[in-house]
Amino acid sequence: MSIVLHCLAILNRQGTPVYMRTFDSTDRSAETAAKQQDQCVKYHYLAYTSCDVIEERLLQNKTSSDLYIGLLQTIGDVSVYGYVLNTGNRLILVTSVPAESSAVQTAEIKALFQQIHATYVALICNPFYDMAADMVDRLGNINSPKFDSIVDELVNAYSS
Repeated sequence: MSIVLHCLAILNRQGTPVYMRTFDSTDRSAETAAKQQDQCVKYHYLAYTSCDVIEERLLQNKTSSDLYIGLLQTIGDVSVYGYVLNTGNRLILVTSVPAESSAVQTAEIKALFQQIHATYVALICNPFYDMAADMVDRLGNINSPKFDSIVDELVNAYSS
C-alpha cells in the first residue's frame, strides 16, 4: 500500500513548530515552484488547524493511553493524522491516501508515527546531541541532518 506523504510537523505543546518538513517533488521551474510554495503553506495551515482538533480529542477522551489520535481532518484529497507524545508534543502527518482499505492505511500510518516517535526520542535523549548547536534559531527548531536522513528513509519506505 502506498501512502503519499506531503508534510511532517512536530509541534510542542504550545503549538510552536519544532520540526516542519514537506516531501513534495523538487521540480525547479518557476510555475511549479509557485505551486509548491502554495502547497507548502496549505500543509502548514492544515498542521496548525489540526492542533485544535487534537485538543478537542484529548479533552473528550482523557482516559485513553493510546498516543495515536487518528484521522483529524480531511480536506479534498488530503488527510491529516495526529499523534501526541507523552510530553504533549504533537506529530502531524499530512497525506494523500487512497480511499480503499482504510484499516490497512491506519495501521501503516500508526506504525510510521511510532517510528518517527522513536527517532525523535533517540535524537532528544542522546547525551551527545547538542540541541543548541543544531538549532537554526533559539526557538528550539530541530536542524539535524541525521534526523532529516532518517525521516527521509521512513518516508521513502512508506511511499514506495
